[in-house]
Amino acid sequence: MHDSMMPDWEMGAPEWFELAGFVLLLLVVAGLLVQYLSREPAAVTRAQPASGMTGWHHWPEVRLVTIALPLELLWEIAQFPLYDVWHQNDWGYILYGLAHCTLGDLLILLVIYELVALLSRNRAWYAATGILPRGLLFTLLGVGYTIFSEIMNVRLTGTWGYTELMPIVPVVEIGATPFLQWLLIPPVLLWLMRGTTPSPQGSH
Repeated sequence: MHDSMMPDWEMGAPEWFELAGFVLLLLVVAGLLVQYLSREPAAVTRAQPASGMTGWHHWPEVRLVTIALPLELLWEIAQFPLYDVWHQNDWGYILYGLAHCTLGDLLILLVIYELVALLSRNRAWYAATGILPRGLLFTLLGVGYTIFSEIMNVRLTGTWGYTELMPIVPVVEIGATPFLQWLLIPPVLLWLMRGTTPSPQGSH
């Protein structure tokens, strides 16, 4: 996000398209969450063959996005006032910024999830046994990217900045809330994904 935008900034067609896509994704995720939470575990297990991959709504990536979206959106809403764009732009830009940042978080999660899947040769690695090393790698990749991104965008390019309320992590000198976001959300996400999978499988 660019903090140099003026308060009279107006959304153009690309921004409206991205915001509309985000709203559509929210609706799809809400429907999937209702489906995941309302069906009895035994019924879900009977409906799924041994692979656990029947239909797109059972794909690990879909489960990841479905559970991650509300977590990432809530975190972005909570930390957004600690970034200067909250104070330098109007509500239209703030709403767009929240959608844009949340979509970026989801993309990062998908990329690092697939990287671990490639190394594990298992798309459903989150549900397999021995998750600790892969879960640790999943988390560390997210933390590593965040450190790189915050240093690049805050200290080098000035794409965005912090307010005086943002706590700073010593040594790496980046905001504490984005650092904690990628330290805490990935393991919580994996725990929730496993908890909503009645019959964990080691499918490929």
